[in-house]
Order: sequence, then C-alpha cells, then structure tokens
Amino acid sequence: MKIVLLTLLCLPALACDGGLEPPATAVPMGTMTGLITYHNWPPIDSLHDLRLVAFRNFPPRDILTEVLQGRAAVYPPIGDSALVPFFVDSLRFIFVLPAGTYEYVAIAQQYGPSISTDWRAVGQYDLDTNLTIPSSVEVIANDTTGGVNIDVDFNNPPPPPFL
Repeated sequence: MKIVLLTLLCLPALACDGGLEPPATAVPMGTMTGLITYHNWPPIDSLHDLRLVAFRNFPPRDILTEVLQGRAAVYPPIGDSALVPFFVDSLRFIFVLPAGTYEYVAIAQQYGPSISTDWRAVGQYDLDTNLTIPSSVEVIANDTTGGVNIDVDFNNPPPPPFL
C-alpha cells in the first residue's frame, strides 16, 4: 500500500517536463513597411540573390555572421526566394521582425556563387543624402513602422559598411 501511495504522489512530479521553470516568453514582433526603388539593374548573371536585411548594429561585421548570431533579420526569410520580381521599377515590402532598434537597414545583393562571401550592399535606408551614416529604424512591438523607403542604384551603391 505504501508503494502504491508513494507512486501516486510521485507521478505528477514525473509528468512535468519543465519542472518549476517559467514558461518561455515569445519574442515581441513588429512590422516594417516601405518601398524599394530600383535603378540600373545589373546583368541577370550577377543577381544570385537579393534580400532586405535589418541589422541591430552599425557597422555590422558581415551579413552571414550577423544573421547567424541573431543580430540581423532577413526578408524574405532564408529558405524563401529572393526579393522578386527582378527588373521592376519598385517593390513594396511588409517585413515582420523582432521589435527593437535597427541601426542599418539595407538591400544586399549576392553577386556571385559564394553564399558566404559574394554579398554587397546596394541600397540602404537613409533620411538624408549622407550615405556614410544610415538612418536607424525603430520597430515597435505589435505595431507597424512605415515609410522605410530604400533607393537601390546598382551602379552607385552606398559605401561598404563591413569592418
């Protein structure tokens, strides 16, 4: 009888897989919207990929490191097709990402076959004409930050931001 009673008392404790841990909290998300305007499209063979990337820090180390370490968000997400269609005058975007301040929002072009090295910034969010220091974007949780408009001129990209 003691064994049965002890077993019944221990069953609830064994059934809890998290013990007394607090429940995992969801990352607060927000939305960034805007318009990408394109000029001087390059030849199709140099358009391996095109992404909108929001970096928490400026200057970022490099695209791949920042994304892998969670210090950057990518649109469309990795695994989805690039910002398409190519060869249009403009493209509207709706980017859902973790809330917070993004010091550098840019369009990144993969211009060659190497996914780890063949990237360059071809446009950035900037409220003035000083392309050396980009404007930051504040993404508010459960809200939309609009007007994040980016000009992309493939013949005149902003200066490389990477260290």
